[in-house]
Amino acid sequence: MNRAQAQFIKDQFLSRFSSQYKTAAKGIDKEGNKVLTFQEQFPIIEETLIRAGLDFNNTIRKNLEKAKAISTGDLLDVSAPQVTSTQDGFTLSVGYPINSKQIEYYDFINKGVAGVGGKNAKPKRNSGDYRFKSKFPNRKMAASIFSWLNTARKSIKADKVDLSGVQKKRRKLAKVLDEATNKKRLAYAISSAIKRDGIRATYYFDRAITENFTKDFKDALSVALGGDIILQIRQYGDNNSN
Repeated sequence: MNRAQAQFIKDQFLSRFSSQYKTAAKGIDKEGNKVLTFQEQFPIIEETLIRAGLDFNNTIRKNLEKAKAISTGDLLDVSAPQVTSTQDGFTLSVGYPINSKQIEYYDFINKGVAGVGGKNAKPKRNSGDYRFKSKFPNRKMAASIFSWLNTARKSIKADKVDLSGVQKKRRKLAKVLDEATNKKRLAYAISSAIKRDGIRATYYFDRAITENFTKDFKDALSVALGGDIILQIRQYGDNNSN
């Protein structure tokens, strides 16, 4: 979100409502005037925040795809941006909802996890904030890898056209799966390798924050605030002309 985009939103609001700007007020005061909520007084800021949230979500998806950090696709399923307000200001909620399954593990993919090391270890770059404590995979981790293997195998069978790039790697994995005598054993072996080497950091979420909520974003809010002040002045003039 930048100043030009905010200016466009502002112009659209001012053009649409002009001097006939009206809003759905929550009530009427003793003098018969409309009582606006804080959020209703700043519709352009609200719309600007929502657009910024949509941009943020798109950046998350782009960063995940660029980092090739997509397995089941759950991390791509971000929430629609929500704007709430109090008399102190606005809050923009983006990313994953509280208590969602994504919130439990997204930061491991974001910042990475240090492995326990050992023979033939190939350490993955990570922030150091998280670390595996044991070299032995638990049942939940092995089950997740087992489920991923099943999903990967089904998608690989459907792939018969392009053998370039990533799809060559998928073909190779398909061969391994076909030759594996015990898929559970393979899932455990992969889990053990992850525990040993760790999980590579992608910083897909952190980068989305720094890429979207910049000085341009602050400038955009300044433009939006100016538009809301114009709307309030026009509404005040309409009310006093009646």
